Amino acid sequence: MRFLLIFIVLSFGFASCEIEGVKTSTENDELQKESSDSVENLEEISDTLSKPKEIVIDKASDTLKLKNGVKITYFKKGKGEKLQKGEVVMIDYRAKLEDGTVYDGNHKVKKPSIPFLVGWNQQTSGWDIAMQELRVGDDVDIFLPSKYARGKLGIKGLVPPNANNILSMRIVKKFKPTTEVDGVKIWKYDELKSPGDSIQKGDKVLINYFVSSESKPRYDNSYQTGMPFEFVIGDGNIVPGLHKALLTAREGDRLMIYIPAKEAYGNEGLIEMVKPGEDIFYDVQVAKVN
Repeated sequence: MRFLLIFIVLSFGFASCEIEGVKTSTENDELQKESSDSVENLEEISDTLSKPKEIVIDKASDTLKLKNGVKITYFKKGKGEKLQKGEVVMIDYRAKLEDGTVYDGNHKVKKPSIPFLVGWNQQTSGWDIAMQELRVGDDVDIFLPSKYARGKLGIKGLVPPNANNILSMRIVKKFKPTTEVDGVKIWKYDELKSPGDSIQKGDKVLINYFVSSESKPRYDNSYQTGMPFEFVIGDGNIVPGLHKALLTAREGDRLMIYIPAKEAYGNEGLIEMVKPGEDIFYDVQVAKVN
């Protein structure tokens, strides 16, 4: 899979930008000279240059076209079952515009891959539409019509309004929970080189986080507000499932935490954020333990 190596800053820590190299005028002159003896070759080159960058369809059989306009072009096909809602997978990806400009990717955080929860609206709707068609080992380009990407608003300075997007993505592997406690699933996906302090009852803990329900993605996000949350373990200020998950963690850990309704807001829910009986999902960085 072909990726561009360019960097930008995007909120939540996942964003980068680069402009793909463009053929020089000398190279274009050489192409024109070499094709002058053959009208057929000239037409082939013209057709190639007119195609959107980074969308390469080698064979029709290698492209899946969905009715909604999403297209998945396979460079390598994996094996096994399709990804399922609620699974966590490690992905290596770049999000791009049609001109090849990269505006997001795991290279920003200098990681070979990052975890992604399938089916929970953690990115735009096009991501989950495409992801549930993929398997571990797939290496693909995903064409997302604008309404399944950043839509009418775009992202100021990064993605123009109504811009189609392309995801170059490799599904590296499934990521099984590191720990499970009373139905609460915890994935530890990063930690300090030297383990930080473990978390005990009575400790004062500072976390950065975002939390989602299926119906309200990222309904609370300390990265956006710039306000990390500080609390004392065991003081009752967090839902039981988050409390149980943090007792497995250390300072510096990065965790993904799936919390069933019974360990969250139960049958009451949280007004305008979590429906009654709805599960929730946290992404947490343990910033400090005292």
